[in-house]
Amino acid sequence: MHYHAQHAPFGAFASFTLGLPGARGGFGQSLPGPADQDVYIGFRRVAADGAPATPWQLLPYYQRPQVAAVAAFTGENTRSASHEPQPIGLEKIERRLGWASDTWRHEGFSFCLFSPFGPTAEPDTMADDVARRAFAPVVCAEIGFDNTHGAEDIELLFGIGHAEHPLRPLEDSAADLAGFALGHAHGFAARPADVHSRIQGLDMFNPPARDHRGLHLLGQEAALVFRVRAGEARRLPLALGFYQAGDVTTSLRSRYYYTKFFDDLEAVLRHGLAEHAFYSETSEARDAELATSGLDVDQRWLIAQATHSYLGSSQLMLHRGRALWIVNEGEYRMINTFDLTVDHLFLELAWHPWAVANTLDLFARRYRYTDTIQRPGDHAVLRGGVSFTHDMGVMNQFTPPGRSSYECERLHGCFSHMTMEQLLNWICCAATYVEKTGDHEWLRGHRRLLLACAESLRRRDDPRAARRTGILKWDSHRCGADGGEITTYDSLDVSLGQARNNLYIAVKAYAAWALLERAFAALEEPAESTSARAAADLAARAIAAKFEADTGLFPAVFEAGNRSRILPAVEGLVFPLYLGFADELRARHPDLFAKLSTHITKALQPGVCLDADSGAWKISSTSRNTWFSKIALAQHVVRKLFPEALNEKARAADAVHAKMQQSEPLGRYAMVDQVDSSTGVSLGSRYYPRIVTACLWLDR
Repeated sequence: MHYHAQHAPFGAFASFTLGLPGARGGFGQSLPGPADQDVYIGFRRVAADGAPATPWQLLPYYQRPQVAAVAAFTGENTRSASHEPQPIGLEKIERRLGWASDTWRHEGFSFCLFSPFGPTAEPDTMADDVARRAFAPVVCAEIGFDNTHGAEDIELLFGIGHAEHPLRPLEDSAADLAGFALGHAHGFAARPADVHSRIQGLDMFNPPARDHRGLHLLGQEAALVFRVRAGEARRLPLALGFYQAGDVTTSLRSRYYYTKFFDDLEAVLRHGLAEHAFYSETSEARDAELATSGLDVDQRWLIAQATHSYLGSSQLMLHRGRALWIVNEGEYRMINTFDLTVDHLFLELAWHPWAVANTLDLFARRYRYTDTIQRPGDHAVLRGGVSFTHDMGVMNQFTPPGRSSYECERLHGCFSHMTMEQLLNWICCAATYVEKTGDHEWLRGHRRLLLACAESLRRRDDPRAARRTGILKWDSHRCGADGGEITTYDSLDVSLGQARNNLYIAVKAYAAWALLERAFAALEEPAESTSARAAADLAARAIAAKFEADTGLFPAVFEAGNRSRILPAVEGLVFPLYLGFADELRARHPDLFAKLSTHITKALQPGVCLDADSGAWKISSTSRNTWFSKIALAQHVVRKLFPEALNEKARAADAVHAKMQQSEPLGRYAMVDQVDSSTGVSLGSRYYPRIVTACLWLDR
């Protein structure tokens, strides 16, 4: 229970982050990690004369500064110890993270945050009232106390401190709201009738001064106080809102889609309070779905935490009057990183499939390019074909057409190009989207591009048809004569870092050909469908031929005597599995599937792809840098297609993974993808959205 979680509106790239003991969080907009505000949430008992009977008892999500803020004005660091709040002991707090909620309880006290999500239609087709509900940049909360058996009144507190700027009372701009805002960017509000009093000051627990209305506008701490009488039980709604007006992105200039419906922060907060019942009921419905999924407690927690982080990176924009969908890459904040898009695919197809088409369309319009290709040691530079960039930009800056923020020239390893992988990603996303949604009009509109993708895929095997083996081995010339293409596993060793002659890429290409076979059949292109089928057959034979009979394993790279072992050997099979034709492929290529089964069985052993120290799954036998998003994906494929490979230790790993994410240092960053599989130390990819691959586990 000792972890931050992101509580985020859909498409606002904003988060109210909370939950790590002794750490700050609060309101953040477009940040690479948690905000840096003290969050004050709790209660105290009140005597009959209205005086405090106990100090404030607060959830431990704040760091009281050692030097009182008043010292900057008076030079005196004075603070009354008797007025200091007391953190509630961790052992006394019950916390439950749901799929769309987060709830804390202590004795009669309760606090809940709601992060609702649900199915949405294409935004530009939605009625305004429906879109307002779906895209409002608001997180709802509820603070309460069951005082039905109490002899004293209870006061409840919600507030923030250590704010970046002085807070403004909302009553100055909206008489119907009680609360505070940090400029125009974010704030919190309650219904005035529910609020007993308000606090604002340099130190709201030791206020050195009050103005005519009991506040002090110089203060960077502010809170609302509610009262629950003896004999009462109350649950009081709060709205936590975000707002950013005007153009937000550059190059492709766009503003937040929600600005179509809300003129300012006050309008957002007013809406959140009015729609509190709708948002809380929607969240409860999502929570119930996950609770009754049949998954165990660790699996449910991993899905819930991952979904919260995905929503925190989501960004729905308005560009030239049309919706523009972005998912930012966690702490790196790259825009629509394609090797994340392909893993977000399954969640998005379940809840907002229009986002998949929206992203693929922008890749097709602006972020595709045609390159030349070469092989190491071969000076020949030949025509390649169409592919796509790694991303579309970073930190709200769209890059020029055909270029990403990540990929650089003439490199090995990190920051090189991922040309063949992004080609595979567009094919896999496009074909999966069409087959899952039945959007054949979209497919017909991309006929020429899909044909070009197939030709590019052939040429990256070999430009000369007679020399094709079924395995991709030609690098983009953008890498230079001394460079080499990489994969999404950019920070790993050669086992997954190198794209050329890579087992992971080979199986993904095999799946791509199988998808193209079906897509071309739907397009009534029988010759192309037959050609794609033949390419899939060729790839299946080529991969199976690389199996080591003596070890019962595949090498990770079909070069230089490589002996690394990888779990993403089966990653590409997720697409036919998801679409329901994996068994058909197994019947067509039994040798390949049998060898993959043997490979996974032997790989899921301690010291190979099970960490011998922690018991965690790891994606490569030769690297402790493991990625939870890819582990979740591999787990799904193995559980569905190769259950015979699962031993007792492999089955028990979900508890290991959940414990790692719930503990320091991972718990500081809401959800972390790259982790040392042995120690649980964060290696990167913090505050990350991609772990929603775990939502595949719900496909039972």
